[in-house]
Amino acid sequence: MLGSLLLAGVLIFLIATQLVGRPAPITVTVHGGRATVGAMAPDFTTQTLDGAPVRLSQYRGRPVLLNFWATWCAPCQDEMPLIQRAADIYKGQGLVVLAVNYQQTSTGSMKAFLRKVDVHFPGLYDPAGQIAAAYGVNVGLPVSVFIDRSGKVSFIQLGQMANPVLQQHLQPIL
Repeated sequence: MLGSLLLAGVLIFLIATQLVGRPAPITVTVHGGRATVGAMAPDFTTQTLDGAPVRLSQYRGRPVLLNFWATWCAPCQDEMPLIQRAADIYKGQGLVVLAVNYQQTSTGSMKAFLRKVDVHFPGLYDPAGQIAAAYGVNVGLPVSVFIDRSGKVSFIQLGQMANPVLQQHLQPIL
């Protein structure tokens, strides 16, 4: 009897530790087909790592840089401080940077990564890769999508950016 109670207690403890730190189910929706340069950016809804709802279309009228990343991506880690500097420089011109995480769900590790690279723009969930799929993103990261004030895709950068490339493609959307 005591053994059964002990076993039940251990099982309850193990299940509870697996559930702690998991985010509540995240609803992601995507509308508008696939991203194409010159066409309207597919709209999506998701939430930030802090749980705030986000819809891409809420930023219509502002230039947007979507950056797809993952905690295991070394080029993402190298590129993020460059993007943060641009976010700081161009915030007065309305630039919005949204960091869409690629298929990860560990809030703790994602937040730790963003702290490590010292970025302050919002990280967004995309646990099943729905947003990534609409933007043509697969395992090759990082990918950055430049969206102008009207909501059209201006440029899609595959791979890590150097500052000249970032500046070249930010200027037309600012």
